Amino acid sequence: MGNRIGIIAGSGLFPFLLARSLKAKGEEIYVISVEKEVEPRLFSLSSQFLQIWPGEMSRFLQFVKENKIDKVFLAGKVDPLWLLRNQSFDSLACKLWPEKGPATASVIIEILINFLKEQGIEVLDPSPFLEPFFCQPGYLTRHQPSPEARNDLELAFDLALKMADLEIGQVVAVKKGVIVSVEALEGTDKMIKRAGELAGEGMVVAKVGRTRQSLIVDVPAVGLATVRSLLEARAACLVIEAGKVAFFEKEEALALAEQAGLAIVARKREGER
Repeated sequence: MGNRIGIIAGSGLFPFLLARSLKAKGEEIYVISVEKEVEPRLFSLSSQFLQIWPGEMSRFLQFVKENKIDKVFLAGKVDPLWLLRNQSFDSLACKLWPEKGPATASVIIEILINFLKEQGIEVLDPSPFLEPFFCQPGYLTRHQPSPEARNDLELAFDLALKMADLEIGQVVAVKKGVIVSVEALEGTDKMIKRAGELAGEGMVVAKVGRTRQSLIVDVPAVGLATVRSLLEARAACLVIEAGKVAFFEKEEALALAEQAGLAIVARKREGER
């Protein structure tokens, strides 16, 4: 029997891919789901499965202690709107919540990691499992952006880098040099839909990571759902940051993009190789 490893799982495909890889290495997997819409295939890979709200810290601690878990991964997306709409913070979560200053993702994540460390729980780095999903710089589709879209690509990418570092959002849409929308709490797919409603056909969308991006808890990603959202919004091009934005379900997503004439590009920020 391998090590007992916990996965604090949000939505998206990565928690399942991570669990599958760990299971193949002989590890014993315990999943703590903090999102309602978690990948259903996780259930079959888990020795034990717990469903909680993100604010139920006491139930989480009880689960990991009962199952003698001292190593966890944080994987998947947690809808930040939950923080505003849901008041089910237990007394422990209330004590951990920052009293002053902005409650940004980085601040909350740092508090969580420090708290888990105090409880004797190590948060593991998933980077080795993510490497196959990062893209090298270049055109990912045969269809390439038009000259006008290339100009918008440069602007969208540069603006997205700034917005990401300000922790406003990691996605920006541009059309004809006009900033159409910036991702906020709604997430990538909903932001793309909003931008499409505003701009109509032909916009360019950029998704990037922060300059100091911690992959331990926050993995920017695109995938098949992203491409479907772009096609629904009639976007012309998607540009992602090479080496920082994971591309899940890439083969299927690229095939769909090729069929529809959507250009997808991976690029590094200026000065990086």
